Amino acid sequence: MDTPATRTRIIVLGGGISGLLAAWYLRQRGHEVEVWEATSTIGGWAQTLAWPGPQGEPGWLERGPQGLRVSRNGALARLLLELDLEARPAGSKGPRWLGRGGRRHPGPTTLAGLLGAPGLSLGDKLRLLAEPLIPAGNDPGETLQAFFARRLGGGFARELLPALVGGVLAAPPDRIGLEALPRLRQLEARGGLLLGGLRLGAERTRLLPGGTGSLARTLAERLGCVRTETSARSLEALPAGRWRVHGEGIAAEVDAVVVALPASQATSLLAPVSPKAADLLEGIPRLDLRVWHSRHAPVPGWERGFSLLVHPPEGHGLLGAVAFAGDDPRGVPGLLQVRTYLGGAFPVAPGLEAWPGVFAELRRWLPELPEAVQVREEVCPGAFPLLAPGHGGRVTQLLTALPPSLHWVGAARFGPGLPELAEGLEAWAQARLR
Repeated sequence: MDTPATRTRIIVLGGGISGLLAAWYLRQRGHEVEVWEATSTIGGWAQTLAWPGPQGEPGWLERGPQGLRVSRNGALARLLLELDLEARPAGSKGPRWLGRGGRRHPGPTTLAGLLGAPGLSLGDKLRLLAEPLIPAGNDPGETLQAFFARRLGGGFARELLPALVGGVLAAPPDRIGLEALPRLRQLEARGGLLLGGLRLGAERTRLLPGGTGSLARTLAERLGCVRTETSARSLEALPAGRWRVHGEGIAAEVDAVVVALPASQATSLLAPVSPKAADLLEGIPRLDLRVWHSRHAPVPGWERGFSLLVHPPEGHGLLGAVAFAGDDPRGVPGLLQVRTYLGGAFPVAPGLEAWPGVFAELRRWLPELPEAVQVREEVCPGAFPLLAPGHGGRVTQLLTALPPSLHWVGAARFGPGLPELAEGLEAWAQARLR
């Protein structure tokens, strides 16, 4: 760790979860850090937003992840301990379904569910059981489709994988590189998906008392160096690798700059100082997502919530839906709260542009679902980076094109989930900024 006399002064541009995590890990390494966030709110997509009930009752919705995927020895588990955040287990889950062939089936989340999944022949099921015997691959450009076909067989990759991947990463598995989910390589290196999971420790869903957004709020509070409504207008290179950051009526001289901004803002900021890096960043595809939040009268049997993933393109752009458990403190007592997501890399049918069409499509798969008593739409432009095969090579070129004291971080570099961000940023801070 640097001594106080030699510690580096760094500005992190962007107060989303990537910027806050970067600032936290840099602070842990002894650096002097300040975060600039252009808006009045922090957290980016990782926000828990107030959404009062129909009579004004307290209630909330998640703009981003519903919960946290935490592994026993992972960076996210370490972070929660450092922040004194006690995440509770999600508890027993309600029904999980896969929408396929015009009707819903039990979700393939257990071995029994896999063996009973629709569309799999006896040979496909026997092939699933052989997964621990499959050797590790070494193709750096492997897609998710090719990885799962190799490990679990073509039947699984054809019949089940599109819904599982579309519902999580909002794109077809043949358009996503394996590097989007680095944990899969870790599992394979330890014996495969089953044995590797036993050796690494399974990821468990955890809920924070104040919602997922409380992670960003706690980081900002503990850092104590976040300036909201402060945006960077330009970067000026100074001698000895230092930088002057110009904002609206403000300027600061620092030893290093970390850009943790949405792609469009990062591109315009980087273009004058590193045109090649800006071009490479602009070339990373990003996917728009539409999310509908709705509240309904409770449905017997769904007290623990539910999860539905729809096999594309059968949902006409509807990818899936999840519901809070009835005792989730974020919901309104006595109402079922559902989150439905559409779009990404999949075209959305014209009839699903407004809630009545979305509800009609939901009722195809969930006929028990009553009419909504409340609805709210959240449009998420550019919410998902599409990490296509070869994405790692593009990132390497981008990083090489940046000056040594100018850094770029975010989901497009480390992966789309909070566990991937935490793992990537922890290792980055340790290796690159000593």
